[in-house]
Amino acid sequence: MDPKTAIQQVTDSLQAYFSDRLAAAYLTGSFSTGEAVLGESDLDYWGFVCDELSKADQRWIQDTASAVDKRFDIFGGVHINIMTVENITHNKLARFMLQYNSILCCGRDILSEISARKPDSYIPDKHVAKLRLPFARQCFEDALRGKCPRCIDEVPANSYLAARKFARYFVIVEGAYFLMSVNKFESFRQENVIALLKEKLAGFDDILDLSLSVSQTPFTARITHDDFLTKIRPLVYRFFKEIENS
Repeated sequence: MDPKTAIQQVTDSLQAYFSDRLAAAYLTGSFSTGEAVLGESDLDYWGFVCDELSKADQRWIQDTASAVDKRFDIFGGVHINIMTVENITHNKLARFMLQYNSILCCGRDILSEISARKPDSYIPDKHVAKLRLPFARQCFEDALRGKCPRCIDEVPANSYLAARKFARYFVIVEGAYFLMSVNKFESFRQENVIALLKEKLAGFDDILDLSLSVSQTPFTARITHDDFLTKIRPLVYRFFKEIENS
């Protein structure tokens, strides 16, 4: 099935169940940017409701995510995250990450509305890059030690797909935060990030090309996650150093 059709069915299910309680729903991750690998990439869906979730609501969310995962083989996994508008209003970092890395599926754009009325909202600059730097460093060190980093729900059993996860998080995402630190951020789209990184960092073109290949076609790139982590380590450490010194 076409991903857009499947995603629309998820949106329709949320609208039917929550009705007027649903203020907005967003798609994030690689399906939102058109960069997903069918059958491997996860569906990451966020919805925001006007009141607190009941236990029945939570059971419905879990059951729906499980049903969608079983019904559609185009998704590697399914994550349906629902929170209240009040909660996202006070979670600045989550709101920032969603605002710059998602598309609106239904409802009104509450992320932009909240940011417009809250002057303390984060923007893509060196301050937000520095804020998450300790988390990013810990995630990368955990990956190097063979542990599942907190930025990833689960490391895929297939080593090529694990390399893809690491390419997206440690090169594309961390590269995007490096670009924020030097005021060159445009989007989290992988080709855009890679192109801008080549402009700003000399001597890493081969690693950046490899990272893009791993992210787009992991079974053609055919590099294990351990070998990939070894190759990208100098680049990721450079990201961290530049962010820290910005």
